[in-house]
Amino acid sequence: MMIVNLSQEEVRVSTMLATERWLTKFGSEDKPNYAQGKADGKLEHELLSNIRANVCEWAVAKQYNVAWNVPWYPNHLHPQRKSIADVHSNFEVRSIRTQDSIPFWEKDKDNYVFGAKVIDTDYYSKVEVYGYIKATEYMNDNWYDSYINGWRVPVTEFKE
Repeated sequence: MMIVNLSQEEVRVSTMLATERWLTKFGSEDKPNYAQGKADGKLEHELLSNIRANVCEWAVAKQYNVAWNVPWYPNHLHPQRKSIADVHSNFEVRSIRTQDSIPFWEKDKDNYVFGAKVIDTDYYSKVEVYGYIKATEYMNDNWYDSYINGWRVPVTEFKE
């Protein structure tokens, strides 16, 4: 586990890109699992979620000195871009807010899944990066979560 400190400029860029992403996807239909999470009151507003995700993705890219693949693109490009990793060529970053386990799905099977959490909720300038797991090693019944139709792995399983 490590703490990544972000500057005001890094938070600003992550926030601006999150706002643009949210506006670009304006009016799009939620995936069933996301819609259910919203209906159950388990998810925060999508704009806040986008900010948190961007900050965490940038923190992982910064910590490991690799490229962040910036999650902004028009909706019509989604079929061509949905398989591009969040960071580097095969790093998927999952941020948590209230849980102590990191979710992932079938689409992540060829990737390393990184877990992260914003720990400075006033300014989003500190991110705890738990490390990573290789998704295929955890795709079994021990970690399966039927609510998300995917897997959840405790942060204690993640390694640097």
